[in-house]
This record gives sequence, C-alpha cells and structure tokens, in this order.
Amino acid sequence: MDPFDYTLGQLQIYLMVVLRTAGILFVAPVFGAKRIPVQLKIWLSLLIALAVTPTVAHNMVILPAHLLAYTVLLIEEVLWGILIGFACLLLFMGVQFSGQIVGLQMGFGIVNVIDPQSSAQVSIIGQFQYLLAILIFLAIDGHHFLLGALASSFDLLPPGGLHFSGRIGEKLIRMATGIFLLAIKIGAPVMVALFLTSVAFGILARSVPQMNVFIIGFPLKIGVGLVMLAGSIPIFFYVLEKLIRSMEGEISQLIALFAA
Repeated sequence: MDPFDYTLGQLQIYLMVVLRTAGILFVAPVFGAKRIPVQLKIWLSLLIALAVTPTVAHNMVILPAHLLAYTVLLIEEVLWGILIGFACLLLFMGVQFSGQIVGLQMGFGIVNVIDPQSSAQVSIIGQFQYLLAILIFLAIDGHHFLLGALASSFDLLPPGGLHFSGRIGEKLIRMATGIFLLAIKIGAPVMVALFLTSVAFGILARSVPQMNVFIIGFPLKIGVGLVMLAGSIPIFFYVLEKLIRSMEGEISQLIALFAA
C-alpha cells in the first residue's frame, strides 16, 4: 500500500471521528452547556478523536473516492453525533419539564431563572431539578458512560456505516414521548400533594365562605410543595439513577438500528 494513500485514509477517518465526537459534545448534557467555550469543545473533540481513532476498525470503513460523497459522509457523522447527544439530553429535558409542572402548581408560574445550559428562561423549580439531575449524573459517573458510549459507537457503527430505516423514527418518537412519562414519574409525589391541598382548600372555601382562601392558600401551597420536594429527593435520586443507567441500553439500541 502506498504510504501516502494510507496516511490520507487515516486523516479522512480521523476527521469523521472528530465530527461525530463534536456533534455529541456540542449537544450532550454537561459538555454541551453554552457557558463552556466553543474553543474548549473543539479542542476536547480533537483530543478525544485522537484517542479513539486508533481503535476504529479501519477495514470496516469504506471511504468514497469522490469528494462530494465524502462530504455527505461527514454531514452524516455530525448529524449522528448530534442525535446521540440529543438522546442523552432527553432525560434531562424530562426532569426539567417535571419541575415546570410542579412550579406551576406551586404558584411559581411567573418566576423564571436563566438556564446556563441553554441560556433560556426556565421555571425555578425546573432549574433546581435540572441542576440536581446534573449533579446525580456526575456523581454516578454518567459523563464516563457518555464517553464510553461515544467510543463503543464506533465499534457498533463504524464511520460511514449509517443506514436509515423506518424503525429509527419509531424509536426516536418513543424516546421523545417518554419525556412526559418521566415528568409524571418524577413529579408525582409533589403533584399529588399539591392536588390534595387544592381539593382541601376547595372544600374549605365552600364550608367557610368568609375565609379568603387565595391569601392563605398561596403561601401554604408553596410550603407544602417545598416540603414534599425536599422529602421526595431520595425517590428522585433512585428513579433518576435507574434511568441514567438504563440510558446505555437505549443508546445501544438506537445505534443498532442505524447499523442494521
């Protein structure tokens, strides 16, 4: 083999690995935060790709001879990386959505804070749960899992090996709709407590019409919500830990569908 052709092939594979890695790091939780400088993400992508490229089975990579076909492969790698990062981010979107629902029930609908991940305004309870989820993610080495999933994705799906099918869309829809189920699971204890509080105030308002339920109920619902929120943190930790660990299987299934 011509050494120049071999070196050029290595460089082409390295560039594909870089783009898939960058796609993940620019979207995934923790790594994708907007407060992390873009230059740092780029350098991190280059370094990770430098470590991963030697492990890629080069005999499984089919490099096209034409520049246009190779450009299409590069775009596919970027989109594939973004998809993996987004699939990991769905879990945290569900956690934040749960906090938004709870915040509305507590009366925090008009109280928003800036999310450092997206630089958008979000519910204060949603942001609290999101940051708590990030801490749990880091505590159980979720970022190690994310990097491991990136490395293993090249074994299951070498660069240029993407295949699209209808089952991929079905899988993505199931993962996206799972956000709502996740929000209900995580926020259920607080939601039920706040609902029962509202029912109790409704009965009280009918029984004692002279009482101004709105003035009494507003701070009381906030207090009940905060107490239940603090009391349900062990449940939150347990459920989220299981979901983060099961995320590995979900990502592997998604990769397998693209490789099929």
